[in-house]
Amino acid sequence: MSRVSCDIIQDLLPLYYDHVCSADTKALVEEHLADCPDCREVLSQISSPMPLPAQTIDQNHDEGAGLRQVAAQWSRTKWIAFTKGLLLTCLAVGLLFLVYVGLFKWNITNVPTRVMQVSDISQLKDGRIVYHVKMTDGFNVNQASGHSDANGNLYITPKRPIIKSKKFADLGLSNMYYFNDIKERNAYEKSFGDGVQIKALYLGTPDDRILIWEQGMELPPASESVELQFKSDENENKRPPGQPSGP
Repeated sequence: MSRVSCDIIQDLLPLYYDHVCSADTKALVEEHLADCPDCREVLSQISSPMPLPAQTIDQNHDEGAGLRQVAAQWSRTKWIAFTKGLLLTCLAVGLLFLVYVGLFKWNITNVPTRVMQVSDISQLKDGRIVYHVKMTDGFNVNQASGHSDANGNLYITPKRPIIKSKKFADLGLSNMYYFNDIKERNAYEKSFGDGVQIKALYLGTPDDRILIWEQGMELPPASESVELQFKSDENENKRPPGQPSGP
């Protein structure tokens, strides 16, 4: 049998190394390798792990670093977007809440005197001035504030939010007796305020007002039912709902 050339053996070496050749081929390769150092060297090279070129390693390292950087940037972008979204949501909710309070709860609108019906202006036995106020437009009143000017005029001003409500319009400040203790107010102004004594009491504002009382005016005594109403409130240690006056 003629000797098989090294080229044929070297073509068969990968199959021999991976154990995927037939038994006859294996025997043939081993017989040749026994007498051929060149082919044994080729087999040795096949058996040794082939190192990647430094350029390839550096390139893979750079690609890995780049991917990690992209992932980190993506995470930061998602976090920034989430934070911005959360802030915008909070701002929107806060704005809606402020709009709601401003329109429905914030009492900034003065009630005009044209819808105020004042009756039964009188004076309690303890000197307090009482008078019944009813709003004829059917809307509720949430607040009544009192303020005086340098001339001694005291203004009791019913107030509402911009969006008016008819809920409980027949109760509270929309339909009740108001009272003012002028002596108590004057004592407060003398001790803690600017010292200006009250000379007139108005319902409304300086530009839109109804006179309730002024110095020198004699008021009729309050009826027994009104006296009993305020006496009952005092016995329960509470003032009438919506009492707008006082220091």
